[in-house]
Amino acid sequence: MIFFRIPILLFFSSLTLSQGSLYAQPSTQSLNIAYVAVSGTQAGLWVAQEAGLFRKYGLDTRLVYIAGGSRVIQSMLGGDVQIAAAAPSAAVDAGLSGGDLVTVAGMVNVAAFYLVVRPEIKSLQDLRGHPVGVTRYGASTDFAMRYLLRKSGLEPDKDVPILQLGGQIELAAAIESGRIFGATTGPPAMVKMERSGARVLVSPRNIGLRFPHVGIVARKAFIASGRDTVKKFLQGYAEGVALVLRDKESAKKMLRPYVGLGDRDTIEATWQYANDTLERVPHPDPEGIRVVIQDRARTRPEVGKLSPEQFIDSSIIQELEREGFFKKLFP
Repeated sequence: MIFFRIPILLFFSSLTLSQGSLYAQPSTQSLNIAYVAVSGTQAGLWVAQEAGLFRKYGLDTRLVYIAGGSRVIQSMLGGDVQIAAAAPSAAVDAGLSGGDLVTVAGMVNVAAFYLVVRPEIKSLQDLRGHPVGVTRYGASTDFAMRYLLRKSGLEPDKDVPILQLGGQIELAAAIESGRIFGATTGPPAMVKMERSGARVLVSPRNIGLRFPHVGIVARKAFIASGRDTVKKFLQGYAEGVALVLRDKESAKKMLRPYVGLGDRDTIEATWQYANDTLERVPHPDPEGIRVVIQDRARTRPEVGKLSPEQFIDSSIIQELEREGFFKKLFP
């Protein structure tokens, strides 16, 4: 018995080692991922995280909520965050100040906001002399608000005071308290505003603005050193979007921890907003970036000569498209 025990033990040991090698999970790389809004525009990111789709590609991702694009950009430039779901307009502003940020994917390429106002506001002109709210100056909420005011003949700040309040949750509280009379928003915050008596004055389809609402942003240095990591992240994110659209009920369950309000109407509105706005093939939109450049050229004429391509790196999305990745997700 003693004679045979050692070979048998060695056999099972070698078998265990071979099986461990066969089924070993790929080594994971840790990433801090920031998102700037509690909104259905982030649904693909949230669902990818909850469904383990980033881990599928060997990434150990930690999602961090940081209200306002400018604060996210600061965290990225400081090295605390590697990738962000943020307004590409904030990345443009960082680039104009010497930062090396670019948009690698366009999550939402339209101004996907509702202008929600208090009951006493019947038209855009009624906002004259009444403060309105945005998340942060320079964020997409701020850009859309200023665009709408100018479109109606009102001068932002002069005719209509604009307050930066931090995030969508803060905007909802300010509408409810009467501190502001209007806000550029979306579900789930919009649902809370409507329950306090506010109403939608302008919907996204009526804004009529091609705009880089939210995108995947990264530093050029990070892309150069970890291009494959960014590619894996985009694959996980795209699969998250596909899951949102393919399996509504499962997606709604995964959205619940991020939305914060657990009622059925809010979850439903958040999913619908995602379904209506998320890009299936998330190309960065040069024409949307051009709109941002033209806006910044109002106060800095030299900026108007810049090319949108300076603030975009679409090479990874193009590579995935050539490989047929998106056709498999959205046949």
